[in-house]
Amino acid sequence: MRFHTARQAWHDAFDSPTGQADYTYVTNSQVISRPRHTIDEIRDEQGTVTARIPAPTLYAVETKVGKGSGGRIMDACEKGLVQNVVAKLRQTDPLAYSWGMAAYAPPAARFKERAALLHYLMNEFDQWGEPHNRTQVAKLAFFCINACALRDVNGRPIDLRQARTILGCNKSTWDRRWKSLWQRFQRRLDPLPARALGPVSEMVERYKEKLHASG
Repeated sequence: MRFHTARQAWHDAFDSPTGQADYTYVTNSQVISRPRHTIDEIRDEQGTVTARIPAPTLYAVETKVGKGSGGRIMDACEKGLVQNVVAKLRQTDPLAYSWGMAAYAPPAARFKERAALLHYLMNEFDQWGEPHNRTQVAKLAFFCINACALRDVNGRPIDLRQARTILGCNKSTWDRRWKSLWQRFQRRLDPLPARALGPVSEMVERYKEKLHASG
């Protein structure tokens, strides 16, 4: 695999199909993330489903791959470099790690990490003393996580009409009751991309410099 950006490196490091790539043969390869809608479940501590909400998520279009055992060995080594950085981040900054896995890793790797982010936002909410219904707040927080991840990956603005649909309210009610809560959730999530990508970006740049020097 080739390192183009920290986001792409994180994605490919946890994406099994791209493990077939021989970096010496790949040309014009890229990872394209596209949105799709799924149904996510919110469960209480006993595991009972308390709510089901539509949530945007991402799937990756398979990149072009080359062939060759040497390339697969190199690919595995390169994946290991990224995974090692991510493993260290998991120990030093678990919240940033959870964001990175939720936003950049393939969908199958995201469930526990998205749950950790939801737990974080709900703990924050509990400290604010807001009068909102907690189940509704959990729906909003979960949508916020997924929508902010899409914005981070694709640069697309968040469509707040979806949030109002999830809560079953009109714009007037949103502005009066929910907007400030949404903004507080966003402010909690906004620093996480930089915290997650920083260590991976440093590794990618060092690796590029070594390849350039050896080439």
